[in-house]
Amino acid sequence: MNRLNCCPTRRSVLATLGAGVLLPAVRSAAQSGANPRRIDVHHHFTPPAYVEFLKAHNQGGGGGRGGGRGGALGSAYAGWTLAEDLDDMDKTGTATAILSITTPGFWFGEVNEVRKVARECNEYAAKLSADHAGRFGSFATLPLTDTQGSLKELEYALDTLKADGIALYSNYGDKWLGDSAFAPVYEELNRRKAIVYVHPIEGNCCRNIVKDVADTVVEYGADTTRTIASVIFSGTSTRFPDITWIFSHGGGMMPFVIERFVSGTVVEIVPGITTKGQGNIPPKNVPKGALYELRKMYYDTAQATNPVAMGALRQVVPVSQILYGTDYWYRSAVETSKGLLTNKVFTTAELQAIDRGNAIRILPRYRG
Repeated sequence: MNRLNCCPTRRSVLATLGAGVLLPAVRSAAQSGANPRRIDVHHHFTPPAYVEFLKAHNQGGGGGRGGGRGGALGSAYAGWTLAEDLDDMDKTGTATAILSITTPGFWFGEVNEVRKVARECNEYAAKLSADHAGRFGSFATLPLTDTQGSLKELEYALDTLKADGIALYSNYGDKWLGDSAFAPVYEELNRRKAIVYVHPIEGNCCRNIVKDVADTVVEYGADTTRTIASVIFSGTSTRFPDITWIFSHGGGMMPFVIERFVSGTVVEIVPGITTKGQGNIPPKNVPKGALYELRKMYYDTAQATNPVAMGALRQVVPVSQILYGTDYWYRSAVETSKGLLTNKVFTTAELQAIDRGNAIRILPRYRG
């Protein structure tokens, strides 16, 4: 990829972001709960640039595409404040939250406008991280359908802003994440051994298809499952093995349709119990099998801490692949931690791994 003509330091960027990102005084990292020192990988925030972008395009937040669906226009604007965020983190010992932009995302707007707002959002996250050392990290946003814009932004975000990884949506119009159009971006992410966090959004195919049922009820879980399948069966996860994938909401519906994923193979999903997938022909792009690819990926606990979802997920993947995530501000750390503690799916040691240990393996900068 082309190198940036100008390569400012992270310090110079953060020093010149301007008054628009000045933040109130809040608790220091030393005041946060030292135990369990959770790392929240599914944690939303609302930069001012994103607010203005949504307003300019008459888009509501928090429930999908289009103003007002899943929440009134403006819900994304009023849903997040820094002081309330830190307070929620401190209540249950969340040491670090990895920030990402929530829906509706960047599927609308002119190319240069989207590049600009993505840059400003990523810089705002970096400012939060710098002002509250150790409390915040970020998964930087990309304008994925704009290849050159994405390559430039991922370089800036990872090299200059020191983002922890990249945040993508489950689909971009009529393209899910295994689409070959995204290969140039994946080549660079693979070269960097980058983390890619994926948040669901409903596809063009499936908006408002059931009267009186919000898209978030079915489509977020379904679209997470579609894009996991797209990444695996397109051969993307095989061709780019050094990308670390994190999928939201316990992997969506994937654990419940696992026999479809292992089509054409005979496997032991649960040791000692043979499961035969539907069909007889293994997928040609997945030489090691879908189960192998699924067990390399990571899945967060956001809105999935109930015993049904967590019980199913841990049968499909090792506990080592499950990460603590709240979906803040739609769900609180109190709700999430209570769900994990009371669902009786995990041992104490496994909960410690989910809270922090598993994340440290892929985010070693927060080890201290």
